Amino acid sequence: MNFRAVRGPYGGANAFLRALKKEFARRGIRVVHDVEGRYDVALLNALTDGIDADCARRIAERGVPIVHRKVGYRVSGSPDMRAVDPDGVVHGDRLQLEFSPHISHTIFQSEYSREVFTAGGFTGKSTIIHNGVDEAIFNQSIGAPMRRRQRPGWHSREPLRVAISTWSTDVNKGFDDYVSIDGELATTDVTVTLLGSVRAGIVFEHIRTEGPYRRRRLARRLKEQHVLLQLARWETCSNALIEGINCGMPVIYLDSGSNKEIADPYGVEYTGDFNQSIALIEERYAELQERTRTNPYRMTLVAPRYQEVLESVI
Repeated sequence: MNFRAVRGPYGGANAFLRALKKEFARRGIRVVHDVEGRYDVALLNALTDGIDADCARRIAERGVPIVHRKVGYRVSGSPDMRAVDPDGVVHGDRLQLEFSPHISHTIFQSEYSREVFTAGGFTGKSTIIHNGVDEAIFNQSIGAPMRRRQRPGWHSREPLRVAISTWSTDVNKGFDDYVSIDGELATTDVTVTLLGSVRAGIVFEHIRTEGPYRRRRLARRLKEQHVLLQLARWETCSNALIEGINCGMPVIYLDSGSNKEIADPYGVEYTGDFNQSIALIEERYAELQERTRTNPYRMTLVAPRYQEVLESVI
């Protein structure tokens, strides 16, 4: 696997790959990071740590099968990676498409992502596997280890607490919408807390800000909130979104990228009226929270699907 674990608050891909590696180890799979070393199969993530088509070619020439986990670069990486080529294909996506002659199988993180890459010229064997989180951290239990109990839900007699979770300050993380919502909070008892980083130049009057936090602290803070507000655009498969769902949080989501695909069973769509979204989420809160308990975005369910793909290409 071509990634280096980064401690502290960091992006969704890093969090996902750390959790996947941990579950692989539990399942008896040995993971190495030396591309020149010995291994039975390569799982390459996007263009992480400078991996490129030439590297994929060298691996394939050794007779090692490759599974490539593709990531849409419309909202990832440097400006060069995000640039749109004259034919409409994002440059970072094009570089991943160049892996095609050397790979055995592609994993897409969402139907949305597969559609994007197919429109860019992708052909070949593929599987859609949504991301999963480490449910030892992101779960619906609270309290000390020996006194665990189910986290409480929201009751109409208390103000609703809404969380935004983002480690990134990218313009596409929904900050323009959050500024607009900030102005509506003066006339409501709903509280909104942003857990993470705030884009430079933005000062909220009513939205509280704290963090960013490491995973365990973030999970604890998420469990103290009632609803996740996710208005990011063009996400391949937002880890922040599935972390909130695993913590038992119904979602107010923007229908962009894979958000609706991931969150629709557990939330309501944001169409520009925050108060209306709050009314809808309060009306269906118990039903939506109950659904989060059986969501599929857990690493103990996701890792076996990755293992199945990896074994199939060997």
